[in-house]
Amino acid sequence: MRYSLACLDMMKQFDDFSTQAVDIPAPSRSFKRYWTQFVLYPLRAMRIARRVDVIVLYQEDMAYMIPFIKLAGGRVCIVMHHVASRDHTRGLVETLKAHYMRILQHLIPHADLVISTTDVAIRDAISELGVKPESIELVPNAFDASIAPTDRAVRHRARIALQERLGFCLGDALVLLNVGTDETRKNNVTVFRALAELGRKDIVMLRVGRAQNAANRKQCEEIARDAGIQAHFVEGVSEEDLAYFYQAADAYVSPTLHEGFGRTVIEAQLTGLPVIASDLPVYRFTMKDTFIAVQDPLRVEFWRDAIERVAEDPCLRQDFAIRGRENARRFSSQSVSGDLRRALEGIARRAKA
Repeated sequence: MRYSLACLDMMKQFDDFSTQAVDIPAPSRSFKRYWTQFVLYPLRAMRIARRVDVIVLYQEDMAYMIPFIKLAGGRVCIVMHHVASRDHTRGLVETLKAHYMRILQHLIPHADLVISTTDVAIRDAISELGVKPESIELVPNAFDASIAPTDRAVRHRARIALQERLGFCLGDALVLLNVGTDETRKNNVTVFRALAELGRKDIVMLRVGRAQNAANRKQCEEIARDAGIQAHFVEGVSEEDLAYFYQAADAYVSPTLHEGFGRTVIEAQLTGLPVIASDLPVYRFTMKDTFIAVQDPLRVEFWRDAIERVAEDPCLRQDFAIRGRENARRFSSQSVSGDLRRALEGIARRAKA
């Protein structure tokens, strides 16, 4: 969602593009939202299909609209973050959502243009979904340094702010941060098991994000309680508070098993945090060798050893913080907007041909 909104902001700045955003004016999981999304949206798209150069669908779960737009004679572009995985689900809601996405994603090859964020997602789309190579373009996530980089003084001020605003007393602890929803594929439970094995009382874990799967959140909370891990679970934070979380941390952990891009690791690098993350192809694309890679993200002992290594070596933390910030600059808005413009100009030219 944040990626699509960033693309929309960039499109609005293109001189020779006229862009209109169409939002759903209703809360999630409400009747009005479903009625708008599955009835009014397709009808509106069909009505305007021939009057615009292209209709852009902001993420994969809008793929059901592709046949309606094509039937009305329009051209359609869809943003695809990743190919839905068959594994890494738990519980009815996650399983149904994954099944729904696996059905919908087979409509993606019928779009006139597919925009994706990594070369990994592009390869998957071509090999697994049958998307034509000439119909898919790489447009990475865009980032600008909106959060002041952390250092000793910034970190101290951020910890004071979190204590005043949320009551967290972090003191001089080594603080690990993870941001994002609690889903099975995020594999957060493995990090908590690693911290339990590590048994260090000078480490604090900050988990920021919605508990999309309540069972996963409950399991992490139980491990933390039983092992005496200092951990805070926070939802619904403001952008200002999120900045404080990044600045207050000493390192960022991402134990995920599957990602389309992984925005938060680049946000962490921009803030000056060393990143410990699963050794996934997508992270090799986004971070290259600028992160501490955990070879097998399901192995608790691998996470335990990586966290211990980072905790014990401030020079290592500083080295990866510097290299990470340099890496994250590759994804500036200026650079990415050029990729987006070239992709959209191509489909616009075909529409006028």
